[in-house]
Amino acid sequence: MPYSQDALTFSTIPTNHQVRLEDRVSYLYLEYCLIRQDRTGVIAIREGEGRDRNGPKTAKLQVPVAGMAVLLLGPGTSLSHAAAVSCARSGVVIMFCGGGGISCYTHASPLTSSAKWAIAQARLVASEEHQIQAALYLYKLQLGIENMPGGTINAMRGLEGRTIRNVYKAQAKKYGIKGFRRDSNGDDVVNVSLNLANSILYGCAGAACSAIGVNPALGIIHRGNVRSLLFDLADLYKPTMTIPLAFSATTAEDPLIFVRRKIRAAIFEKHVVVRMLDALMQVLSPHLPRRDDDRLIGSVGEEVSGHIQYGKDS
Repeated sequence: MPYSQDALTFSTIPTNHQVRLEDRVSYLYLEYCLIRQDRTGVIAIREGEGRDRNGPKTAKLQVPVAGMAVLLLGPGTSLSHAAAVSCARSGVVIMFCGGGGISCYTHASPLTSSAKWAIAQARLVASEEHQIQAALYLYKLQLGIENMPGGTINAMRGLEGRTIRNVYKAQAKKYGIKGFRRDSNGDDVVNVSLNLANSILYGCAGAACSAIGVNPALGIIHRGNVRSLLFDLADLYKPTMTIPLAFSATTAEDPLIFVRRKIRAAIFEKHVVVRMLDALMQVLSPHLPRRDDDRLIGSVGEEVSGHIQYGKDS
C-alpha cells in the first residue's frame, strides 16, 4: 500500500527532534528474525506458518525505534546496515544477546549535539577528590541513606557489601534455596536470571549515557572496564529490583520470559532510565563548562568562537 507523506516525513526526523529518553519504552527483545529498513522505518521479518505462491509466508512487525531506549537482539537475528543507521539516528542502544539475553556489544548515537556533559565527565574523572564525592553520592542513592556522619568510601563500600549479602541471604531463605553463591557463569535459575536482568539494566544505563553523550568506560565507583559507568548506574537498582526478581523466577514455568516481562514492568513503574539520567546529571552538573557553543582553544583560561577563519590575509 502507498505510504502517506506524514509517514515518510516521520522516517527522516532529525536526531534533535526525536522522542525524549524519559518518554521512551525501556526495551524490546527480538530473536530469530531479520531486522530491516523499509520506506517508513525499521521492521522485523519472521517466517510465518504456511506457504503462498512466493514461498514460505512471512510476518512483519514495525519496530518503533524512535520510541525505545534499548533494542535487544537475541539468537537468529540479522541486522541490516540501513536498519542499524536508523537505530543509531534514533538514539537506540543496540544489544546483541545470547539466548539468555547476555549483552556483548552496545552502541548508540547521542541524543544531544552538545559536548558539555562529556566535558563535565572528563573534569570529574580527572579529579580524585571530585570522584570520591560523586561515589559517595551514588552509594547513598543505592543504599537509601540521606546522611551518614563520617561516611568514607571504605565505610560505604563495606556497607554495600553487607547489604548485598543480606539481600541474597534473605531471598534464598524466602524461596528455600540452600547454599546459593553468586556466579555469573553458573547455570542455575537464579544466576542465569540475574545475568539477564542485570544485562537489561546495563542496557538502560547505556541509554542514559548515550542520551547525553558520556563515555560508559569512565566510571565513578567502578574502573578499568569499558562498561564501568554502566555498572555504577545498574548497581543502584540491583538490591531492590534484579536480585529479588531473579529469586522469584525460580517459581516460574519459563524463568527467562518471566524475568523479561517483570523487569520491563519494574523499569516502567520505577522510571529507572529517567532516574539513571537524573543521577548522572546530578554528579556531572557541578563540572559543566560555562559555554555550550562550538569553540576553539585560546590562551591559558581562554577560548574563542569556532567556525571562523582566524589570521589576517598576507
